[in-house]
Amino acid sequence: MNFKKTFILAFLVVIAASLVVAAPYRQPVRRSPSSAFNLGDMILTPEVMVVSGTVPIGANFEYGFSKNIGLGGDLIFIMEGTGGMTLSPDVSYHFNMNSKDFDLFVGGGPALTIGFKGGSDFGFKPFLGSRFYFTPKIGAYFKFFAVISSDSSVGGAFGVSFKI
Repeated sequence: MNFKKTFILAFLVVIAASLVVAAPYRQPVRRSPSSAFNLGDMILTPEVMVVSGTVPIGANFEYGFSKNIGLGGDLIFIMEGTGGMTLSPDVSYHFNMNSKDFDLFVGGGPALTIGFKGGSDFGFKPFLGSRFYFTPKIGAYFKFFAVISSDSSVGGAFGVSFKI
């Protein structure tokens, strides 16, 4: 056997042995078995919205700051009319529903809309939402919200949530 084949075989034996030795030391992530939202969760949701006759697209991100409190927000692009972008950081409270598949939350935060051709608007966005997880990491998302500003509106958002 030449040196190259011996080196590759030795490398594979070392990798396999290290995996066998390290396997018992892996600790599972501690999660509450009765809750769909937990401390440390990071959830990314591409979303489609329906707001006062327009259909903006965007994304929602949320970080589990505590067992029931999430910090995150929306970044929304409005492609109709003159177009614009909305940045909306928020805080949400997740109810303990004693279900590992269903997550119900309520929250709010400021919303800043900037038009692509000038103009801006500042308001407050309260919301009520839910997620239903089909797998431990993928779920359906729905949120009903209102934007309270000089151009107030109500709408809904839906998408697919991914725990990352």
